[in-house]
Amino acid sequence: MRMVVLVLAGLLATACPALARQEPLTVDVILGLESFGRVAIDPSGAVAVFEERRARGDLPRHDLEAEGANRYARLYRIDLDAPDRPRPLLVMEESAGYSVGAFSPSGRRLAVSRLRNDEWRLGIVEMATGHVVWTEVAPELGLWGRSLEWLSDDALVVLGMPDGALPPRLAGPRAEQARLLALRAAATAGSPAAITVGGDGPPEALPARRLWRIDAVTGEAAAIADGPFLDLEASPDGRYAALLLDGPLLPPPSADTASEVRRARGLGIVDLITGAAVRPPEAGNISTSLLAWSPASHALLVAAIGEAPARILTVAPDGAARDVTPAGAHPTTPIDFQGMATAEGGWLGETPIFKGRSGAREGWFVARADAPPLVSLSPDARLVAEGRSSVLFTSGGRIIRLGADGERADLGAAMSAVNPRGPFGLRAQSGPMKAAFAVAARPDGRLCQVWADPEPESRCVAATPGGAISWSREISLDRSVSEAEPDMLRLQRGPRREVVWRLNPELDEISVAAPRRITGVGGAGGWLYPPSNPTAAPPVIVVPYQGEAYPAPPWWMRRESTSLSLAPQLMVAAGYAILIPDLPATPEPADGLAQRILSVVDAAAAEGLVDADRIGLWGWSFGAWSAVMSAAQSPRFDAVVALNGPMNFSTVIGDVGSTLRLEGGHALAATAGARWLESGQAEMRDAYWRAPDRYRRNSPFEQADRITAPTLLVVGEYDLMLGQSEQLYGALHRLNRPVAITLLIGEDHGVQSPGNIRLYYDQVRDWFDRHLRGSGGPAVPASDAPRPPSAPD
Repeated sequence: MRMVVLVLAGLLATACPALARQEPLTVDVILGLESFGRVAIDPSGAVAVFEERRARGDLPRHDLEAEGANRYARLYRIDLDAPDRPRPLLVMEESAGYSVGAFSPSGRRLAVSRLRNDEWRLGIVEMATGHVVWTEVAPELGLWGRSLEWLSDDALVVLGMPDGALPPRLAGPRAEQARLLALRAAATAGSPAAITVGGDGPPEALPARRLWRIDAVTGEAAAIADGPFLDLEASPDGRYAALLLDGPLLPPPSADTASEVRRARGLGIVDLITGAAVRPPEAGNISTSLLAWSPASHALLVAAIGEAPARILTVAPDGAARDVTPAGAHPTTPIDFQGMATAEGGWLGETPIFKGRSGAREGWFVARADAPPLVSLSPDARLVAEGRSSVLFTSGGRIIRLGADGERADLGAAMSAVNPRGPFGLRAQSGPMKAAFAVAARPDGRLCQVWADPEPESRCVAATPGGAISWSREISLDRSVSEAEPDMLRLQRGPRREVVWRLNPELDEISVAAPRRITGVGGAGGWLYPPSNPTAAPPVIVVPYQGEAYPAPPWWMRRESTSLSLAPQLMVAAGYAILIPDLPATPEPADGLAQRILSVVDAAAAEGLVDADRIGLWGWSFGAWSAVMSAAQSPRFDAVVALNGPMNFSTVIGDVGSTLRLEGGHALAATAGARWLESGQAEMRDAYWRAPDRYRRNSPFEQADRITAPTLLVVGEYDLMLGQSEQLYGALHRLNRPVAITLLIGEDHGVQSPGNIRLYYDQVRDWFDRHLRGSGGPAVPASDAPRPPSAPD
């Protein structure tokens, strides 16, 4: 474990660390950076816990998906009745990683998880003693909503893997290699070894999950139900669990309709005492964002989205479903960033409410025959807490209480704080997840606990929004967001604030470039990071990302950033200027892309800050597309590096990553590709066969004959769009243009392995050195045999 210090904020202020920051940022520094994960205070307010995530170079293994790196953390506690130096929450093994889950209702116990080799297990920590009971349950990660919910201090329900294996989001390449070896062994033995999808092939297999009830005292786990479960929500009385069921992919839309990723996701309700289960057919296709029990546990509210318009249903514990959609009104179901239809609703007392439309009015309505609107709410209003007879909304940046009797109260500016009964997944973005109170700011700057049902014990605390708060002890804990105080965990009691835990003190000795705002012709702008003390105008590397604008400097350019797939400060340390341009959405993504970039470059050159005759491009994902597309629009660019980007829009729909291929997931890949192209980031807005010219205009592959800049393509073995980079390499090679491609073994869309990270940045620097400076050493091989082409053809 690297050094951690305990210091007062006042002492740090007098230490003048800026005077000591003299060393440049390096790959090894970033590989050695730890980071904070979840920080939470138990519901009683007595104990704080936090995750210290291990440095990328310190992980026990590197064959996990990106999510796996976040699970290798150490857990610490702070006793708030007598705050002292944080101490380990439990006995931890050096070769294992730990994660903080949800506290029990009183805070007596805490759910945690442990990742050790190929084992992922749920544990229950007794907070008074630190004793842990490890179960045999491998919990799901709760990415949809919940994978775990406490019924009482002594019992909880958990969604987990039926065989105790790693969840798919952690298994990563290991699971793929096992499948591949089994198929190859079968082929070697002369046995059938094939994967068939579509046509008369077998139906899509949906991953099974198991619902467990766990005794928190003994750790004994009892299986209750099996099925393709994605999410759960226990009834307030603890008797029932609503389960979101995965379902088959729905048929693609007609060629006239932009594609979305849609599955027929259903509902199950399980009696947690008897194990009796029902699956109401009326809820055969519901939104993943709405599972809301009434306060009395008599019914569950869901949104049926199988047909337009959507409908609001209440479902009783016995499975009896009732359509409560008012005549003339219906719920609105906007598509979220993952392509799923979202619905919002809840309960005002025992009456359903929902966000929807009635005629020309859009907003929140009561699910009664006359569909009365909930007035005085802004269009962005969101339900954030529910009580016995009142609810809380965020509306126009304020917390608004609405009562069943129509009473309305403005409780202050809306703020946030950590929920100790989390963490939660996507569903928390649309609903309160049983929250009974929200957080509002008072004019004096304090944060206050405001209840859906007014109660006298609400308290106000001096705290930073977004932190963890002990309302009973009037103490808060937050991670500093100041660039001058990176990686600090701060405890505040009244006006006094102290740093109780600090990571990465070596950053005090690291110097990174400060941003400078540049404005070009027509208002085009961006952030320039110049190297320190250049003797002449330096070459500039542009990092473009179509569709993004940066009103503030990007967070990933800060010295404490652990982003390694794209860390441009490393090239500033090598003497380059980095330019991150604003590229807001345009009617077509490629519209004037190079011109907009060059406008900012020329503005910086006019001030003598960069050399406009030496311009590189560097991008990742859609940024890689942005870089290569820009090079196709102007010969002024002198070098390109592109990591894992789409290059040929007409064939994206057929790209299948190796993991999905072995799972027979071609239909899912095709649907996801169509969604990304037609209604997602690529904004083609139509199927390829109806707008082929639009696809060609926006595909670097189709403009390959216009690319003259030497181009280095880097791609991960498991990336979904591996073939895209290979296609562009083939095109540029055929055109006799300078091009190279590096395949990073074991990598997905980002770069995870320390060895591959070092190789990648060696190649990036070497590429730009040779083509922007006319220098650079020999090409860096990706492996010893065969040696890949890491220099231009």
